[in-house]
Amino acid sequence: MADDPYYNKDTDTYRVIHKGHASASAVTNAAGVTVFFDPETHDVLGFSIVEFSAYYEANLTPEGEFEVVLPARIPGSLEEEMDFDAESLTNNVRIAEIY
Repeated sequence: MADDPYYNKDTDTYRVIHKGHASASAVTNAAGVTVFFDPETHDVLGFSIVEFSAYYEANLTPEGEFEVVLPARIPGSLEEEMDFDAESLTNNVRIAEIY
């Protein structure tokens, strides 16, 4: 992980931003994945995981990879808790395998 450009060893944070936005919004799920999104279109712009070492260990595959499952869009109503559950898995999910 030390050579990964998305990982900051000093803060133990993994951050991937696919597209920037001057006034992006964010929501964090129960696993600690914070998803940044466009507040107008609700399209996902990227994600961040604080305390990444613990997340990595908890989500490590036998091949030494980890997987982050992100919704393609954040629902317009954030009044319900975002937990990227089974419902989001059936609604245009974007899966990023990170090595």
